[in-house]
Amino acid sequence: MKLSKKHGEGKKKPRVDTPLSKQEAYSGFMVGFKPLLIAVLLWIVTIFILHLPALKNDVALFFVSFTLNSSLVFGNILFIPIESHSYPLITVFGYTMKVVMECTAYNFYIFLIYLSLLSPGNWRQRIVTLIIFVAILFVANNLRFIIMDLIGLHYEQFFHYIHNYLWDYLFGFIIFLIWVWRFKDNLGKNDSTVAE
Repeated sequence: MKLSKKHGEGKKKPRVDTPLSKQEAYSGFMVGFKPLLIAVLLWIVTIFILHLPALKNDVALFFVSFTLNSSLVFGNILFIPIESHSYPLITVFGYTMKVVMECTAYNFYIFLIYLSLLSPGNWRQRIVTLIIFVAILFVANNLRFIIMDLIGLHYEQFFHYIHNYLWDYLFGFIIFLIWVWRFKDNLGKNDSTVAE
């Protein structure tokens, strides 16, 4: 015996977007951006700890040495005339700069580690995002030394402006774009549904 469907039965109803209440909108915002808020808080605490007098010099030595050595290797791979005759100086195309703690992008590395690991999504997505973040930041920071040396060599009047402002905003913007790209589908979802 064949059952007949009533008129309109079995068809999908069109989705009607109803406006969210203020409480629902706030709740959705907090679920989506809670990882960002926690990452910022952890970043601030970590930066504070790394700047304690007992740790500051050792931390600076580690990050500056790592950045200096990685820039030398990176430049040599690209056949760029880069050298360091004395710590912590680096010379690219004949222009010499002093590498200090702030040149290492350590604060961005620390922030993106927290941001990646606390973001919505499954653990595989978080780890892949962390690897993408670290790789892009590593390449961008090494390119920054080459570009800044060229700017210092040819346009020294713009060096400090670009060094002190442009790169920080650019790195922050890159991190934000990658984070949104990697987690845009999970923003606003309940933590328990995406953390599996």
